[in-house]
Amino acid sequence: MLLRSIGLSLALYKMSNWISLAETGSRNSVNFEFPASLQHWKNRLPAQVFNWPRIPLSVAASLGSSRTATVAAPTPRGEAKAPPPHDIPVPAGVSVSQDEPIALSKELGGLSSRSISSSSDDEVVTDGSFQKETVGGEGVSLKQSWWRKKRQFNPLRWGPVPPVPAQMSVSKETDAGFLSRLTFAWVGPLMRVGYSRPLESADIPLVAPNRSSAVITDKLQASFNRRKSQGDQYPLLWSLNEVFFREFWLGGLCRILADCLLITAPFVLKYLIRFSVEAYTASKRGTPGPPIGRGIGLAFGLTLMQMFGSLFSNQFMYHGMIVGGQARAGLIGLIFSKSLRISGRARAGGTSSRNNTSDAEATTEQKKRDKKDKKGKKGEGAGWSNGRVVNLMGTDSYRVDQAASWFHLLWTSAFQIILTLILLLVNISYSALAGFALLILGVPVLSWVVKVLAARRRAMNQVTDKRVSLTQEIFLGVRFVKFFGWEKSFLQRLESLRNKEIGAIRFLLGVRVGINAVGMSLPVFASMLAFITYSLTDNRLDPASIFSSLALFNALRLPLNLLPVVIAQTIDAWVSIQRMQEYLLAEEIKDEIVIEDNPNYAIEVSNADFTWERVQAEERHDLDKTKGELKEEKRQRKQEKRDEAARERDGEPEAGDTSTTATAEKPFSLKDINLHVGHQELIAIVGSVGSGKSSLLAALAGDMRKTSGNIKRGPRVAYCPQYAWIQNAPVRENIIFGREFEEEWYADVVDACALQQDLDMLPHGDQTEIGERGITISGGQKQRLNIARAIYFDADIVLMDDPLSAVDAHVGRHLFDKAICGLLKDKCRVLATHQLHVINKVDRVVWMEAGRIEAVGTFNELMETNAEFARMMGEIATESKEAEKKPLTDDEIEEAAAEKPKGNNFGEKGNGLQAKALMQAEERAVESVSWNVYKAYIKASGSYLVAPGVLFLLVLAQSCNIITTLWLSWWISDRFGLSRGTYIGIFAALGVAQSLLMFAFSFALTIAGTRSSKVLMHEAMQSTLRAPMSFFDTTPIGRIVNRFSKDVDVMDNNLTDAMRMYFFTLGIISSVFILIIVYFHYFAIALVPLAIGFIFAASYYRASAREVKRHESVLRSVVFAKFGEALTGTACIRAYGLQDRFIVEVQKAIDGMDSAYFITFANQRWLSLRLDVIGNLLVFTTAILVVTSRFSVNPSIAGVVLSYILQIVMMLQWMIRQLAEVENAMNATERIHFYGNSLPSEAELHKGAIRPSWPEHGEITMRNVEMRYRDGLPLVLKGLSMHVNGGERIGIVGRTGAGKSSIMSGLFRIVELSAGSIEIDGVDISKIGLHDLRSKLAIIPQDPTLFRGTVRSNLDPFEKHTDEELWGALRQANLIEDAPADGAVASGRITLDGVVEEEGMNFSLGQRQLMALARALVRGNRIIVCDEATSSVDIETDRKIQRAIAKGFKGRTLLCIAHRLRTIIKYDRVCVMDAGKIAEMDTPLVLFDNGGIFRSMCDRSKIKREDFFTTGGDSEEE
Repeated sequence: MLLRSIGLSLALYKMSNWISLAETGSRNSVNFEFPASLQHWKNRLPAQVFNWPRIPLSVAASLGSSRTATVAAPTPRGEAKAPPPHDIPVPAGVSVSQDEPIALSKELGGLSSRSISSSSDDEVVTDGSFQKETVGGEGVSLKQSWWRKKRQFNPLRWGPVPPVPAQMSVSKETDAGFLSRLTFAWVGPLMRVGYSRPLESADIPLVAPNRSSAVITDKLQASFNRRKSQGDQYPLLWSLNEVFFREFWLGGLCRILADCLLITAPFVLKYLIRFSVEAYTASKRGTPGPPIGRGIGLAFGLTLMQMFGSLFSNQFMYHGMIVGGQARAGLIGLIFSKSLRISGRARAGGTSSRNNTSDAEATTEQKKRDKKDKKGKKGEGAGWSNGRVVNLMGTDSYRVDQAASWFHLLWTSAFQIILTLILLLVNISYSALAGFALLILGVPVLSWVVKVLAARRRAMNQVTDKRVSLTQEIFLGVRFVKFFGWEKSFLQRLESLRNKEIGAIRFLLGVRVGINAVGMSLPVFASMLAFITYSLTDNRLDPASIFSSLALFNALRLPLNLLPVVIAQTIDAWVSIQRMQEYLLAEEIKDEIVIEDNPNYAIEVSNADFTWERVQAEERHDLDKTKGELKEEKRQRKQEKRDEAARERDGEPEAGDTSTTATAEKPFSLKDINLHVGHQELIAIVGSVGSGKSSLLAALAGDMRKTSGNIKRGPRVAYCPQYAWIQNAPVRENIIFGREFEEEWYADVVDACALQQDLDMLPHGDQTEIGERGITISGGQKQRLNIARAIYFDADIVLMDDPLSAVDAHVGRHLFDKAICGLLKDKCRVLATHQLHVINKVDRVVWMEAGRIEAVGTFNELMETNAEFARMMGEIATESKEAEKKPLTDDEIEEAAAEKPKGNNFGEKGNGLQAKALMQAEERAVESVSWNVYKAYIKASGSYLVAPGVLFLLVLAQSCNIITTLWLSWWISDRFGLSRGTYIGIFAALGVAQSLLMFAFSFALTIAGTRSSKVLMHEAMQSTLRAPMSFFDTTPIGRIVNRFSKDVDVMDNNLTDAMRMYFFTLGIISSVFILIIVYFHYFAIALVPLAIGFIFAASYYRASAREVKRHESVLRSVVFAKFGEALTGTACIRAYGLQDRFIVEVQKAIDGMDSAYFITFANQRWLSLRLDVIGNLLVFTTAILVVTSRFSVNPSIAGVVLSYILQIVMMLQWMIRQLAEVENAMNATERIHFYGNSLPSEAELHKGAIRPSWPEHGEITMRNVEMRYRDGLPLVLKGLSMHVNGGERIGIVGRTGAGKSSIMSGLFRIVELSAGSIEIDGVDISKIGLHDLRSKLAIIPQDPTLFRGTVRSNLDPFEKHTDEELWGALRQANLIEDAPADGAVASGRITLDGVVEEEGMNFSLGQRQLMALARALVRGNRIIVCDEATSSVDIETDRKIQRAIAKGFKGRTLLCIAHRLRTIIKYDRVCVMDAGKIAEMDTPLVLFDNGGIFRSMCDRSKIKREDFFTTGGDSEEE
């Protein structure tokens, strides 16, 4: 038996060595070879022996023989193909199929020397602390070797790792019993899993059905609507109260009960100290002391009171937080559904004139309310831009959430203070009033400061709104920013806004710190005043009364310390509720269109006028204005008030009562519209740029406000806006758009829209995900998807806004014949078009000019009866000849698609890299926040020495705190024999010093924190703007904006507060423990196991809490992305009537976020309760030590210790809560730091010296240029060589994917060359900085991007040009006729100070294109690139653009990627691209005569040899 035992031990020892050896094997493999010497033992040992901490039984019990299976390793980022599979010998009995690598990684538990994970492209394990979020929860990313070692010695980590569930389950809280809910035991299983392995998304439980966003939003909406109709002043506030009444006020009740117990505990302390005094006095006198049972009973009573107090306290916090989270979910739901209903007038910043009632109907009460609304809204910024709405959803809803958690402290603190006063009066009689008087005097000061805070918060909100809006716009137009080399300039604009924001934050936090210092010091000074008064009124300082009172005053410290924070949070929330209420009360779109199921006409418009909304000029905020300007404004406001009063006296109507202020420009409108369209009729709307074609379609879709007349139409409408709205979803989802999938119909639609060839090119066909806003596909593909969606929707009426503009003539004909006149032949079709050559095929033509219908009739009727129409048609007669049908061929000129930088993610099928999901999953850290992040945060504050300096101030403040209390005990026992005056003087001096040092610590931390925040955000913004385009193509803009709004807000406002509170509580706890150990040495023995329990509970909690929080951060980004995307497509969603579908999608995303968010609350409470048990055991230990040491320790010292230990319970959980808050806030910092330091970057902006006059000639030389969009993708330019002389005009043509736009990408270095070189005037562009290069080039892009601001700021964002130059550019671009002398509105709608909305949406696509041309003219560069610049305009405007290009860019080098072949036949040379190479390049005439690709293109476009010699029209030389 003994030998067997020895043999067994040896076998186990050898096996452990074998396992260690296995782990040190090859980096890319895991070898399981059971040594032959152990085979005998293996067969004789019981199976339990093999239940190793790190090896699942299924593996360990069958280690007999090995066979090889394949495990796919994760694909490193940027590599073309996955490395070859690793051969891993796998024990027999472990079933692993070739296609199930994930299963094996789970079986291997922890034996690999590197992470074994799924090879899914959705998950990438990086070298740092970030991993990609695993889509669907597949696979467990295992920790590094230190983690496995930790598992080996930790019994709680023994046993198999829990498997990842296949799907999410509903939260266990729903079915939990009373005790489980009370102690939060129901969250235990999840925490066990989180302690065993990193939590995956499938581990997070779903939100309970009654807490789902849909349920809450519906309740809130119903309550809000009811209260609004009743005329409540604050309908949103009372709706929140009504919906969450029961749970919210249950939390308040728990808080009151907790306060009762926690306030009366110090009173019980009085009797315990009295017991100690009696025992100590008796021992000194040698008389028998009180029985020990009394002391022990008091110790137990004190502990039980603390225990129950903490139970109630935790329930209060949990209910408050859950209500806050639910309120946030409901508010986001309300805001989103409102964004689908808000009217254009409200969005633009106008107000409904008494909700569309006339002056006669309006009551005096309504007028007063209107006036009040106007005053309230003044200065809040113009309208509801998308950035502002996103801020409501992200920041304002979060502030309400935060305030709900602690709101009850506002009124329970008053109760707590009154109860404390009563007990103090009992303890030290009227002397307590002296201390309380000080507390009461502090209240008015507090309330004044609170008002200042509220005003400042409003001011700061506006600056933050502006910063977030600008950030969003920059990233939406980032491609354009890069083309023009504007990164530094936009960064400066952001920086100036950021400086104002940081200034406001500093002031705000500085005041808050001041309030906190006062809040912390008030109990100290109040107790001092009370004790000094008590002493001076000839009372003997009794330790029991004094230290019981000191404990009561200390108990006030937390409510008084929290009260300013809660007041500040509540004010922030109140401001946010008002902002959200203002939005929710904004005017909604009224269904002015009469919908009839069986109307006589599909569309019937009679005498109708429609208008767009006025756009307010952007107001400067007070922070931006000089004192003189502010005074002038104040004077004007007074004058306005006097004028208004005079008008009211005289009964005159109010000025500016219509839509908005006098600063607004007159909006575009449609007048006298009369139109009847039959059920199966096809009508074309034609007219020049800006004539109102798009506006008429918007009016029919219900997106434009009707001011008079009637409009009737059928119920089902499909709408193709001019600017196609594409979702970040698979191609198929974009086409079926929420309808059921019908295969045959779908195939017909794809064929009719000529999409099959495009789908075949995509790596996953129609399941390939499209980038956000369709960024990865070309303009033509967007439009064809747009039409496909409209056809598939199978509506009765199809409204199409120039869908043929972005495709070439051949594809246009195919679409027209197969789609518009094919599948849609039985529908009512209204087609706005620039392609006038198709209009002789339509049933009727509507000709528009200046917002009116000039004529309606058939093509022939109008040609015969309307001379003006006939003239317009005559001008483009040559284009009309193209109507003959031609089969599609590969050589057509089409929009650049597959080879564009934005299409760089779609290569050839099967190259082993393309992922089904194009968008990169968001990185998610899997360890605690790295020390590197803390180091970066400290360094960003100015120096590494800042942190020790701040902590030194804390040590000084805490030392003062302890010495102050000790001095009181020495005074009571008269230790130093000093006079009463001396004791009092030193006591007061110590108190003042403590207060000043606490303020110094807090303020220093705030200054350091805000500086760090500013530096880190600057780094992140700089790094993000410098990231290559491939990053923006694969990262949703919503995710990036989330970092720069929510994460920055947390870093700015929450982090320093959390740090201050954490260090403060840590300081108090440490100093108290040191104090107790000095007087009660045995306390150290009790402290060791309790400290171990404390550390274990905290680490057990943090393992899951950290992961849950990170999941919540990632899921929050999904909400931002979905919300932002739907916000940009509201017109489309409304036209299709799919509001409900998108509301459900956003609600699902909110529930996903809340599932993780709600679990964080339960986690916190689980920990808090267990820490309270440890804290209460410390109280019990200290009380017992006082009882047992009653004869040896002075009662005044016992009083000091007991008065402090009562604070410890609350301080312990407060410290851990603040540590969690710090870590959560540092998680936001980590995400900002990641963007600041870990993103790929383009080349330097400035590098080497270049001549100031470069380029003098604009000569371009390309030598053997090879280019690919990413390593591993095929070459898109293959050995291209080209020489362009200075001042030469080159037309570039070729079919889709030929490499036309790739030349542009190479020239601007949007993508760096793989080989070869490009020189401009003898300078190799790879040797100079990107800014130096791009600032010398100009581009007129296919998708013109305008930024919010004015026409001036878009043409010349950095004010380098005179007004004359700007007017000249506008005139050359045909946007205006003649520049007016005074810059007034004489030139129509375009003025230099005219407002440009977000993305320039208040201009037609044609006008935006002309604006882009004007911008290029203003720059005056030697080299100009036109990328399909005329794809979105009619033939006449195209001719104008060509004339402007010929004249404005005369003598300059021009590279033009041609959309219409006819536009380039007069160019100096034409370059025909094919498969990344130059197929032909010569003068147009030579190429035509030679025959070849160019000749075949000309033949198809009906271009004859004589056309090369004509002098009119579009090719006119100037």
